[in-house]
Amino acid sequence: MGRISRRNIDKTIQETPLTMEVVPTAIYARLSIENSGKDDDGAAIENQIDVCKEYINDMSDLKLVKVYKDNGWTGTNMNRPAFDELMADVESGLIRAVVVRDLSRLARNYIESGTYLESVFPELNVRFISVKEKYDSLKTDGTNESLMVPLQNLINDLYAKDISKKVESALHAQMEEGKFKWRAIPYGYKMNDDHTNIIPDEETAPFIQSMFQWYADGISFVNIACKLDVENAPKYKRGDKRNMNLWNPASIHNMLQNPAYIGKRIIGRSHRALYKGIKNEKVPETEWYVTDNAHEPLVSTELFEKVNMILTKNSEKWIESVKHTENERAKLVNNFKGKIFCADCGYGMYFHRHCFEGKYWRADYYCSSKQSRKWINCTSHYINMKTLNEKVLEALKLQIKLAVNYEDMIKRLGCSDKAQKVRNRLNDTIKGLSIKAGNIQNRKIRLYEDYIEGIIDEEEYLYMKSAYEREYDQLNQQLESCIKKRNEYIEAFSSENKWIKMMKSIRSKKKLTKEVVDATIEKVTVYEGGRIEITMKYQDIFDLTKSYITEFSVQEEASNG
Repeated sequence: MGRISRRNIDKTIQETPLTMEVVPTAIYARLSIENSGKDDDGAAIENQIDVCKEYINDMSDLKLVKVYKDNGWTGTNMNRPAFDELMADVESGLIRAVVVRDLSRLARNYIESGTYLESVFPELNVRFISVKEKYDSLKTDGTNESLMVPLQNLINDLYAKDISKKVESALHAQMEEGKFKWRAIPYGYKMNDDHTNIIPDEETAPFIQSMFQWYADGISFVNIACKLDVENAPKYKRGDKRNMNLWNPASIHNMLQNPAYIGKRIIGRSHRALYKGIKNEKVPETEWYVTDNAHEPLVSTELFEKVNMILTKNSEKWIESVKHTENERAKLVNNFKGKIFCADCGYGMYFHRHCFEGKYWRADYYCSSKQSRKWINCTSHYINMKTLNEKVLEALKLQIKLAVNYEDMIKRLGCSDKAQKVRNRLNDTIKGLSIKAGNIQNRKIRLYEDYIEGIIDEEEYLYMKSAYEREYDQLNQQLESCIKKRNEYIEAFSSENKWIKMMKSIRSKKKLTKEVVDATIEKVTVYEGGRIEITMKYQDIFDLTKSYITEFSVQEEASNG
């Protein structure tokens, strides 16, 4: 191999700087309904992401800024939360290239995916790449290659519908023939050696028998859960996932109604129609497939019926009580369901409506672990509903006022010379780092030529190669940091600033409602004594906006002073 002239390489480095624009890029990954929740901890969706990352790492003009994941969403329609978020970021200009593992991850619906590929993405000037099909919209000539993409989508569309129908038909045939196997083994059972049926599990079956007897004896779900915790009963896997060492009363309620414990096998309670985009729909009881004496029972029919009779009576009593106090209870709305937590133990706060002396109603939030797990080392965190609503509403009013002020300042400062200088400085830094990285790559080429020509030995080559790679990695880290800072700057000074838009959307609201909370609040943490900490949605964007406006304002005051 001929030796490359050092002088020519040096001249090339000086005369041809790396000027290729680095495009902010997103990865979109989707795991279908039928694969979601399988025992792979999301490995399938992570594999998609790894393939896309590897591709992006090999492309000098692409820079990964965000990954969007729809886990357990059908590909037969485009209504998916992560995809909606992706398109919002695309429309705001934050994302200018989208990479997927294969076309079916974007969609299996021919019409809709074709619309995005041929109309939506081109109109938004967004580059679309499918790794598996080796499709890159930047490189297509608009003729033969463009025709192949919709064709592949059509095949995906037909495949999704065909395979879903075949799977559904096969499952129904198994049900009718009594060959359908257990998918979720009830607690207290395990599979037999040849995996043809379920048998009692020596470790957990006694706890099922105790549950039924305890409830028949008048012990509540909460106290049964406490007893199971004290006796170290193996955790029911579908229970409360916040703490796998504690039992969930709701799980116990469901288990006491399961006819599997008297030997019945009931399948076909729900119906899947994946090709229609339906994950699950309930089936009338008359259409269930019921097999008596399908396996060994854990409790007697008499005890099962007694327990379920008590459950029915208690349910009717509760419904009657709710009806009697319905009007008063309706006035006390839990605006923070799923959003309010204890600062010490991390458990959700329990919303409790209660009446004082039969005269007036109020609602409060209590630490749920203190209520149901009395031996947990957590104090009695508490806050009144009215007090909480007032505090949150006051915080939102301050945020709205800030948003209005910040919007005006963004309009004024965003067009200023200082803002332009910041943008130029960031772009120049990125360009400079890119050139330096390119120079190091050229030095590595020259180093390899010296090694091939025998100018340096293997030890020298490996030592210098390692040094160049360390320097290249450092530059890449600086480049990533700079690109991130530039993207953050664009986000903060964008006319589509998500935090400002969110605050403006509730500006006319005079009262705190669940809709307002859902739109603005990510989490509320309650400390002992009633102090709260509010985490807003788009908190990171607010922090960035605030920091840049503060920085610019200080500079402006200094220059005016």
